[in-house]
This record gives sequence, C-alpha cells and structure tokens, in this order.
Amino acid sequence: MWNSISNLADVFQIISMVIFLYGACVFYMRSRRYKKVVEEAKTVSAKPMALIICVSGTDITAQVLRFLAKKNMPMDHESYIWTDGILAENITYRLADILKLKDKMTHAGVTEVHLFMMAPLAFAVAVGAVLDNWVRVNVYHLNREKNEYECWTYLHKGFVPGLGYSKTQELLNE
Repeated sequence: MWNSISNLADVFQIISMVIFLYGACVFYMRSRRYKKVVEEAKTVSAKPMALIICVSGTDITAQVLRFLAKKNMPMDHESYIWTDGILAENITYRLADILKLKDKMTHAGVTEVHLFMMAPLAFAVAVGAVLDNWVRVNVYHLNREKNEYECWTYLHKGFVPGLGYSKTQELLNE
C-alpha cells in the first residue's frame, strides 16, 4: 500500500513539474513580447500624428502642442472639438466623427497616433474601441500635480502591454 502511495506521489510531482515548466515558458514568452512592444514604443515611427479630442467644453489643443514642442516631438495633429458635451443621444454621432478622423488619418498614411483626450469615461472607452487594432496608439494622461502629460499605455494592434493574452498578437507571431 505504501508503495502505491509513493508511486502516486511521484506521478503528482512529475505533473506539477510539467505544469510549472509550461507556466514558466508562457511567462517568458509574454515578457519577451512585452519588451518588444515597449522598445517599439520608445521609437517614433515614420509618420506619427497627435490626435486631440476635447468633448468636455475645454480645448486642450494649445496645451498639447506646447507639450509636444517641449518634448521635441514634432508631428502633425488632428483636433476634434465638441463643446456641447457628450450625451447618450449624441454619442454615436460623435463616435462616427472620430471614425471619419481615423479614416482621414489612415489615408494620410499615419503609422502612429499620440492620443490626448478630455472626455467622459464612457466616451473614452468607446474611442479606445474605435482606435483598437489599427496603428500603435500612445495614450496620454495629464498629471495634474506636475501639470504635464505622461504616456500611460499603448494600444498596439490588439495588444495592450501588461494585459497578457492577445489573440491578435498570437496570430501575428505564428
């Protein structure tokens, strides 16, 4: 009987080791993928463009352009200003406008977008969905303590660094 228990324990140890090695491989592959995306984000692509979206009544275009000049990041920009606010009744029209801007930028050959936005959360999430799986989108946030923009994350063709699983990235790797 003790011999059977010992053999069963050995089997469980082997299974545990296989699971551990599989997990280690997955984490290693994801860390390499993450490093690659982060390294790409440090470089400016061939045709970057700033996308400035203001739907909360305040135009941040001048503030963003000062930030880009200060950081020595010369690039064209597109601004979308809507001063009447976002409501449930007009959000689809505003998103259609953003989609038109995206189409215009695509035809202009944009390879990277730097997104600066002053908008309600629901609209910001919807804009993220519109811009997802397109070109790399650097998402900026205004740090009010420093009064300076900071790049907080990247949308990169269906892969957001740090979020793990990405079917699009998996297919691109094959």
